[in-house]
Amino acid sequence: MLDTARYRGSSKHKLHHHLYDLPPFSGYRGAADIDPTRMDEIPALVRRGIRAGLIGHTGRIFWTVADDVWIFEARQTNRDTAEFHGYPVLDTGTIARAVFNRFSGRAAEHGTPEDRSASDSCRLR
Repeated sequence: MLDTARYRGSSKHKLHHHLYDLPPFSGYRGAADIDPTRMDEIPALVRRGIRAGLIGHTGRIFWTVADDVWIFEARQTNRDTAEFHGYPVLDTGTIARAVFNRFSGRAAEHGTPEDRSASDSCRLR
């Protein structure tokens, strides 16, 4: 999964879809715009979550923890191309605590210095 998963934003989760070169979305949306200038950070976040083993039992969902303590959930958009779209998880949610606990353990044992720093920042928050 680490070698094949890739992020492709979803206009469903973007209020300003044109900033991401995405087509307009009509229908109910859950808006989760990430600053377009931070899009280059996403591949590293994808790798971080997968390396940390934050993968759901079906492999169609995974989570990651950003350096700024945001926890993101990624869901498979297209199985054939291994594309995922993602959005932030509320830090008060049950899944956020479970993701953080698992990430923190992995970061302490096998993580990069950046992983450990992100874990420490989350803990302080």
